[in-house]
Amino acid sequence: MLTDQEKQKFIDESVLPNFRHLIDSNIYSVIFDFNYKIVIGTNLSVISVGCNTLEEMQGWSFANYANEELAQQIFGEHYTPQSQEYIHQYAEKIFRVQQRVFNEKSVISFLDLLPYDGLLKFYIVMYVPVLHPSGEVVAIQSFATRTKLFSHQDYFNQLSYNQQPIMETLPSLTFREQEIMFLLAYGFTQEEMSQILKVHRSTIASIIANQLSVKFGLAGGNTKALSQKAVQHNYHKTIPSSLYRPHIIVLNEDIKDM
Repeated sequence: MLTDQEKQKFIDESVLPNFRHLIDSNIYSVIFDFNYKIVIGTNLSVISVGCNTLEEMQGWSFANYANEELAQQIFGEHYTPQSQEYIHQYAEKIFRVQQRVFNEKSVISFLDLLPYDGLLKFYIVMYVPVLHPSGEVVAIQSFATRTKLFSHQDYFNQLSYNQQPIMETLPSLTFREQEIMFLLAYGFTQEEMSQILKVHRSTIASIIANQLSVKFGLAGGNTKALSQKAVQHNYHKTIPSSLYRPHIIVLNEDIKDM
């Protein structure tokens, strides 16, 4: 079992010198130390969280997920009475992921969804354990990639562009149905939607098959056709108020309890 001094020595003498080669690269990457605090990050990562210098970001930690002052500093005007509960839940879930990386020496990937200016930004994030020669995890290195996420969106958009304007009258949808249509337009699976909406997957499947498919004149629970309808009718362009908050979806198939 390494002492904190031994862990810090390895970080100072090995991890940080190697990471500094990445500082100016076109990559989102950060090092969290054994206290879950950010110790270094690339310039792109610094800018992405609204900081001007690395020093502003150093010391931030998802372990402080209940800290309102830190949340206000990071999320700025988006930290409101309406969103603060969800922001703290979001930070706590990321902290739980980091704990798992440390405890299990596992690589964990997740989808990070951040609402901004009425749109969703997507990042694929990977947490990789940094090992001391003893085999003990002393830090986490994160890698993130900004992504459009779902390639079939381009197909749907092109399909909609090539077709004649659709004149059909849109059915009236419940708020839950609007949430599902929005997520379908972005290509989320039923399992992913259940994580985001915090309902059972069977509930999602039932709404798609018995309510939305009926309203849009589709046979059975044809999710692909319903996703196409969602894009054609621009359901992806307006975020339901309940979804205007950050989310993460763990992508590892062997992790079902997060």
